[in-house]
Amino acid sequence: MAELEVKQLSKSFDGKAKVLKDISFTIKDGEFVSILGSSGCGKTTTLRIIAGLLDQTSGQVIIDGQDISKVPVHKRNFGMVFQSYALFPHLTVFQNVAFGLKMRKLATNEINERVKEILNLTGLGELAQRYPAELSGGQQQRVSLARALVTKPRLLLMDEPLSNLDAKLRVKMREEIRRLQKQLKLTVVFVTHDQQECFAISDRVLIMNAGKIEQFDTPENIFHHPKSKFVANFIGYENFINIGEKVDERTFKTNDLILKTNEELRQAEVTTIRPENVQIVDEPDRENTLRGEIISSEYLGQSFSYLVRTVIGNIYVEEARHAPRSENDQIVLELPVKHLHVLYR
Repeated sequence: MAELEVKQLSKSFDGKAKVLKDISFTIKDGEFVSILGSSGCGKTTTLRIIAGLLDQTSGQVIIDGQDISKVPVHKRNFGMVFQSYALFPHLTVFQNVAFGLKMRKLATNEINERVKEILNLTGLGELAQRYPAELSGGQQQRVSLARALVTKPRLLLMDEPLSNLDAKLRVKMREEIRRLQKQLKLTVVFVTHDQQECFAISDRVLIMNAGKIEQFDTPENIFHHPKSKFVANFIGYENFINIGEKVDERTFKTNDLILKTNEELRQAEVTTIRPENVQIVDEPDRENTLRGEIISSEYLGQSFSYLVRTVIGNIYVEEARHAPRSENDQIVLELPVKHLHVLYR
C-alpha cells in the first residue's frame, strides 16, 4: 500500500501544447480513486506518467514521501492492468501469473505458493493449466488482474480494464475488483470514461477536462454538488439557468421569475438541476414553480423524458409514470430548492 502525491504535473509532446497542465492531487493509502473524463482529456497520460511509462515535462510523482519521478518503471513495484489483457498466448494461466515473480528471481517454492494463493483469491484455481485462448474475456481479465496482484504491488494502476467486456460482465468484474481492493487494502488508480462504473467502484473520483482537474471529490458530492458547468453537463445535468438579478444570498430573478437555490450565489452566473429532479405539480403558486408547454417526449423504459418550453428557456424533465403526457400539454414545473445547484465556474 502507498500514498500517492502528484505535484504540478505537466506533459507536452514534441514541444506542442500541454496535454497535462500543472495538475496536483493526493491519493490516500488504501484509497480507490478513478480518473474520469472523455477521450483526450489527459487521464491515460497521467496514469502512464505515474507508472513510469512516460516522462513528465515537469512536476513530481511522490510515493510515501519519496520522489520517484526518475525511477524506472521496473523498479517502482506497481501493478498494471490495461484494456488489452496482454497475456502470453503460449503460457498457461499459472505461467502467465508467475511471470513477474520469475523476473524477480524468487525461489520456485515461493512462486508456486504465491501464484496458487492469488489464483484461488481471484477464482482461477481450476483454470491454472488452461491457455488464454481457452478462456472467456472475463477470465482473461481476471488473469491479468491476478498477474498484477501476485507481485504485491505498492500501487495498482488500471487503464480502462473493463472496456472490452459486455455490460453484465463489466458489472460483475467491477464488483470483483472492488472486493479484492478492500480485502487486500490496495491503493488503486482506475482510469475510465464510464461515469456509472467509476461512481459505483470509487472512494473518490477525479474528473479531468483538457488536461486540467475539474473536480476531485466523492461520487456523492460530485453527483449532488458539481463545481463547474463542465462537470454538471458531463454527469447528466441538462438544465442550465442563467442568474439574472441577484435578490439576496440564495435568491435570484431571471425573466421576471424569482428562484431560490440551496447554496449561496456568490459570484456564480449559472444554476443547474437534473431532469429527474424537476417536478410536474398541480399547484402553480408553490415556491420555484413556473408554467410550461410540452414540445416533445421520449420513452426511456422506466420513465418519460419531456422537453418543456418555459419563460426561462427549454427545460428537460424526466418523470416516472405509466402513461405519457401529450405534446402541447400545459403543465406546471417545480424546481425544488434543494436540487437547484449553483455552479461557480
